[in-house]
Amino acid sequence: MKDLLAVVTAVSGDTVGCAANYALALAGLTGAHLTALIAEIESGSGAPSVEPDNMQGGIEGARSLSTMGRLTRTTELIQAAAKLANVPCTLLSDGRSLSLRELLIGNAQVRDCVILDVQGPLRHPRQGLIEAVLFGSGRPIILVPRTARPFAHDRILVAWDATRSAVRALHDALPLLIRARDVAIVSVTDDKEFPAAHSGEDVCRYLSRWDVDSHFERVKRGSQNVGLVLLDHAVRIEADLLVMGGFGHPREREFIFGSATRDIFQSNIENAVLLSH
Repeated sequence: MKDLLAVVTAVSGDTVGCAANYALALAGLTGAHLTALIAEIESGSGAPSVEPDNMQGGIEGARSLSTMGRLTRTTELIQAAAKLANVPCTLLSDGRSLSLRELLIGNAQVRDCVILDVQGPLRHPRQGLIEAVLFGSGRPIILVPRTARPFAHDRILVAWDATRSAVRALHDALPLLIRARDVAIVSVTDDKEFPAAHSGEDVCRYLSRWDVDSHFERVKRGSQNVGLVLLDHAVRIEADLLVMGGFGHPREREFIFGSATRDIFQSNIENAVLLSH
């Protein structure tokens, strides 16, 4: 990865948020350039509170600075953090001529990855922006909760169901997988029939060509949603990152049966999640 885009919520406090910190750590590790798009996704929300689930909700107590004051404050914090981390950084602010959605998609299309923070189950308008990136940019997005550790080349879990989006996620995450100490390829085997009986082993064989140390695991969903099974397993094996395809099935099937992506959106995720469509 050589060029990352971090969507940073404008703040009025002294920290820039988990997405910016995660992006700076990842850029420093990979030698990438960082572009920070500073915006107020939830209008007037300002900085997130320490209380859970406030990233998507209105926050009355964080309006001590005007919108311009929050944008200026966030710019100063990111510039200082990037300088300290020795990461080359370009700053963008929410433009007036384009909607935030258009600005985000356009910038994502010419970057390797988009990084955005989440807190609690996703809500409008943040969920809409994430879906816009997945469907409109062709680039992967990393969702970073406050509990996520800065990216480290330790353990990565790749969710595998042999769909097009799972293949896309695998290849989009390859620059990170080659740096990982251990990669777990995980299939929820009682969810559906797979196109190939041993495709998980085939993925491991492919990754070995890239000198990636990986292994294949089968887990059962039982009565649990697939997304929750993957999230729980990621926590259980202490994975730093969960990689999975986003909206890998036809809309009709997702409407009837649900999808692992929707499970992720509706959950309090603890680990960073890379989604690719």
